[in-house]
Amino acid sequence: IVDQDRLERVETEQWRQLLYALCFLHSIVQERRKFGPLGWCVPYEYNTGDITACILFLERHLYNGPISWSTFQYMVAEVQYGGKITDSVDRRLFNTYAQVWLSTATCTDTWTFNPKEPIQHIPGDFQYIVPKAPEMQPYRSHVECFPEIDSPEIFGLHPNADLT
Repeated sequence: IVDQDRLERVETEQWRQLLYALCFLHSIVQERRKFGPLGWCVPYEYNTGDITACILFLERHLYNGPISWSTFQYMVAEVQYGGKITDSVDRRLFNTYAQVWLSTATCTDTWTFNPKEPIQHIPGDFQYIVPKAPEMQPYRSHVECFPEIDSPEIFGLHPNADLT
């Protein structure tokens, strides 16, 4: 979905940061399914069409000038992915992801997807940051360093969610 050509389509660091954030968000909503009803009240079939539509919207939105955060969040959480969400709790959760992870804070040097106060430490105290680079390799290298077993807390769940 994302290659060097796509990474270079918009020549701003914000584009690359938000592109990474969208991909991270997509992987989180996909992987929450492994937690069964703790992950999503209703199992949803998110696919590459959802992330591709979000990426295209972001790209076109940035071509037209500064980003409207509320529009971007709405399009991702309520239109692209939200069009499949039927449960009100799941909708609220996805909107929270969008509000927190797709914001100006995501584009700062101190941003991390890690919980502010984890109950259990993330394996190896790994930091889920947004890499900053104009090439693909640093992004791939960072993703390859992810812990083999993800802490449920990175998904917004209690550490005991692994017991399901």
